[in-house]
Amino acid sequence: MTHPATSIAILSPGFPDSAGGVTAHTHRLVHNWSDGGHEVTVIGNLSEGPKSAMERLREAGAKFLLVQYVPFLYGRRGLSRFPERLVRRASGAGIRVTTFVHEPWVPPTRLPWVVLSPLQRRQLKGILAIAHAVVTPVPRWKVQLRDDTEIVYVGSTMGDSDTATAAEPQLPAPVVFSPFAAGLQWEWIVEASKAIGAQPSLTVIGADANQVRLHHSVGKWFQVDWECTGHLPATEVLARLARARLVLAPFDDGVTGRRTSLFAAASVGARILCSTGHLHDGSFTSSALHIATSREDFIDKAARLWSTAADPGERFERLAWYKEVLDPVRLDAKLLEVMLPPYPPLPR
Repeated sequence: MTHPATSIAILSPGFPDSAGGVTAHTHRLVHNWSDGGHEVTVIGNLSEGPKSAMERLREAGAKFLLVQYVPFLYGRRGLSRFPERLVRRASGAGIRVTTFVHEPWVPPTRLPWVVLSPLQRRQLKGILAIAHAVVTPVPRWKVQLRDDTEIVYVGSTMGDSDTATAAEPQLPAPVVFSPFAAGLQWEWIVEASKAIGAQPSLTVIGADANQVRLHHSVGKWFQVDWECTGHLPATEVLARLARARLVLAPFDDGVTGRRTSLFAAASVGARILCSTGHLHDGSFTSSALHIATSREDFIDKAARLWSTAADPGERFERLAWYKEVLDPVRLDAKLLEVMLPPYPPLPR
């Protein structure tokens, strides 16, 4: 459905300069929605306070507000009164508010998080009680949020990929993209690279060797024979992913629609080996992705995939799957369907 052009605001702390998936997602939304004729205003500076931010919404004539939500976007401990205060003001002014929950709260798996988790949960529940609509890319979070929560994947935020990009010559080693992504199971990756036995043993895209070696968690796995590319422009990242013989992407929570690095590789038809986990989205199990169910399964499948030449037609099948399920323009249009329903927003 095509909606009449209107004024939309996005609350996205740190925009436009902060690195990270949420900021990249906001950049993509601004681009695609502006192309659709909408006026898009982004509030990225929290220091101005909710009252000043509300004035900006009024000046922009905003009719709809999207709140990009990860708790740690709003405070060092993931706690802040800013988002609820702005949502309350916006809703009271007749602005329809949609909250996109990229992450809800930390699990109580560490001592500090035992305290933070319930506080962050209460914070988000306060926002959701006011919001007109709620969106998340993770189906298993729906029951923890609201019964009417809509599922909208994030997908790739790397920009348009050139599906005609030559996939040759293939890179000599298996590839990891975005090495510091949360939940990436590096023990699995290192063991899989040993089983493959390539030289170099691994190509790391997104960080240089010094950054990897000094990283607080990834550094202990560092191998001197890794090829580390450092930070690359998006076009070069996509070009290298297109040449990957195998991309290793095992996450402890499985495959979910918020894994932007994984879907950047999918956007160029790369052969990808992933894993299941506690948040795994079952809709990705029967797909163009290869899924491992355990560490041993991952290592075995990595070695077998590496030693098996891919049929050239497989890449085009993977590209077709990506276009059908994860095309960014379609995802952003789906989000608009939730935000801009074909009826006037009702007072809550």
